[in-house]
Amino acid sequence: MPYAICRVAKIKTAQAGAAKTAHNYRQRETPNADTERKPLNREYINTAERNYWELATERIQEAGAKIRPDSVRGVEVLLTASPEAFKRQADGSPHDWHGSQWAEANIAFLKGKFGEQNVVSCTLHQDELTPHFHAVVVPLTADGRLSAKDVFNPKTLRALQTEYAEAMKPFGMERGVEHSRAKHEVMRHVYGAQERSRGELATLTKPEPATRLSIEGPSGLDLVNLSKWRAEQEARLNAELARQLAAVNERASKAASIAQDSAGAKDREKTLARQLASVEGTKTKEIGRRELFEGGFKRAAVLAVQGETLPAKVLAYGQQIRSSMQAEAEKHVQQALKAPIRQAGDLTEQLKKLPGYTYREDATTKQGELRHTATGSRFELAELKPGGVSMKEAYDQAVQRTAQRDQEQSKGQNRGGGISMD
Repeated sequence: MPYAICRVAKIKTAQAGAAKTAHNYRQRETPNADTERKPLNREYINTAERNYWELATERIQEAGAKIRPDSVRGVEVLLTASPEAFKRQADGSPHDWHGSQWAEANIAFLKGKFGEQNVVSCTLHQDELTPHFHAVVVPLTADGRLSAKDVFNPKTLRALQTEYAEAMKPFGMERGVEHSRAKHEVMRHVYGAQERSRGELATLTKPEPATRLSIEGPSGLDLVNLSKWRAEQEARLNAELARQLAAVNERASKAASIAQDSAGAKDREKTLARQLASVEGTKTKEIGRRELFEGGFKRAAVLAVQGETLPAKVLAYGQQIRSSMQAEAEKHVQQALKAPIRQAGDLTEQLKKLPGYTYREDATTKQGELRHTATGSRFELAELKPGGVSMKEAYDQAVQRTAQRDQEQSKGQNRGGGISMD
C-alpha cells in the first residue's frame, strides 16, 4: 500500500520566501522538472503568483498578530505520496491530477487543518517525477498569535502525519511507521547496494596468506646479553601477532556489517517488488475502466453528431462538471482581483495569467470569456460571481482597494520626505 507523505520547511527570511516563490512558480531554471509538463502545474490560491513573504506578512497584519524580528512568517508544507499511488494511463503517460478528488482532498485538508485564511498559497506540481503540493501556511495559533513553535513542533508534526494519512485513506494510502527513520529508495539503489555488497564481501573473505614469523638469532652467541636478546625477540613477535589479529578483526567486522546491509537491501527489494505487483494490478483495472469510459464517450459523440438527444445521465454529468469548474473559476478570479487593479486592462492581464485557463474578448461585443482548457468549460465574465457578488461589483471593489493602497503609500512617502542637502 502506498504511503501518504507530509513534510514541512520554515520560511525564516524574505530571501528564503523569494527563493521558494521563484522555484515553485518556475521563475528560474529547475533541473529536475520537465518543461513540457510545466503547463500541468496549477496554483489554487495565489493565482497572481505573488511573493510568499509579502502574502504571509499581509495575513499576519490582517490578524493583528505581533511580528518579532526573528519570527517565522510562513511554513511550506509538502503533500504527496509514494510513487506507486499515482497510476499512469494505458499508454504509460501520467495522468493530470488537477481537478481530481485526490487534489480536492489535499486542499480541503490544508484549509481544515490550518484555517482557510492562513493557507496563502497552494501549488500542484506535475512536471516532476511524482505529483505533489507545495502550500504556504502562516503559523497563527487559535488565539491569534504568530508562533511556528506552537503550530509546528515534534508533537504536532506527528499528529499532522497521522491526520494527513487518515485524510488520504480513501485513496488507498497509509501512514508510515511512527518515529521511523527509513529512507525512500528506488529499485536501482537497492540493486546497487547488493552488487556492491557482493564485491566487497568477496574481497574481505578472500583468504590472506599467513605471515611466517621467525626469530632473528644474534650474529654471535653472547651469553651475557642472552636475556636482553630474548626479551627483544618476544616483544617483536608479540607486536606482529597483535597487528595481524587486529587486521583479521577489522575484516571480520566489515564483512558482518556488509552482510547486514545486504540483508536489509534484500528486504527492501522484496517490498518494492510487492509494490510493483500492486501497481501492475491497479494498472490493469485502470485500463478496464478507461475502455469502459471510452465506449460511453464514443456513443455520446455519435449521438451528438446525428443530432440525437444525449442521455440524461450524460447531460447531468456535464452540468455537474461545468458547475464545479465555474465555482473554481470564480475563486481564481477573486484571487486575481487582489492584485493591483487600476483599470480594466490590469484585470485582463491577471486573467491571462490564470493557469489552466485561456482568456479572450469578443471583437464585437468586447465581452470577456474564460475557458477551462482541460474540460472546455466556457464562462462569460458577466456570469461569474467572485466572492458571491457580480463581476462588476467585484471589479469596482478591487479598483477602490488599489486606490486606497496607492493613497496610503503616497502618504507614507510624504511623511518620510525631507529637504535634501545634496
